[in-house]
Amino acid sequence: MQKYLAICCLALACVLGTLAQDKKDTARSKSKPDLTGSWMLDRATSKAASPGKPDLPLKISYREPELRITHQREENGKIVGRDFVYYTDGRGETNPTTRALTTNPNSGARDWDKQVTKSKTRWSGNKLITRSTLRSAVGGHILEFEVIEERKLSADGKTLTETSRTVFRSADSMFIPAPAPEHKSVYNRIPD
Repeated sequence: MQKYLAICCLALACVLGTLAQDKKDTARSKSKPDLTGSWMLDRATSKAASPGKPDLPLKISYREPELRITHQREENGKIVGRDFVYYTDGRGETNPTTRALTTNPNSGARDWDKQVTKSKTRWSGNKLITRSTLRSAVGGHILEFEVIEERKLSADGKTLTETSRTVFRSADSMFIPAPAPEHKSVYNRIPD
């Protein structure tokens, strides 16, 4: 009888522990903003928004820990999407590069489509922060920059603000570039 009672107590403890962990995981995931949806760039409140082509929505799908962002653009009269995947648990990710700087400093302009950027993404409170280190070869010197991108959802869930800043990190170079301006893109949620 004591053996049976001990087994029942052990089973009950396991079930309660699992329920407590599930509740903790649910509370943790609910505390993170849900960025899922379609977003339209607000050119009036954004800094460094590219002029030209008509605005196309940014599409985000978020299911912890995977954040998938699809940037759409027009190419040869067709709308094409380019996917970027980020993992919010900090494991790191590799995405197509979007900047003249890349993870590979020896690449040329002809290699642009083959270049990638490696980064790491983590939550910091209600901000999602992605950090990447980019390199460029200039005059026989390797210059290193850190790019810090932050994504933050407004309290009402209707506005997504992305800021990006580039910080020069190389200490062994005689060349020190001027500080890069911070880029800010403000997106408004569009109904599905």
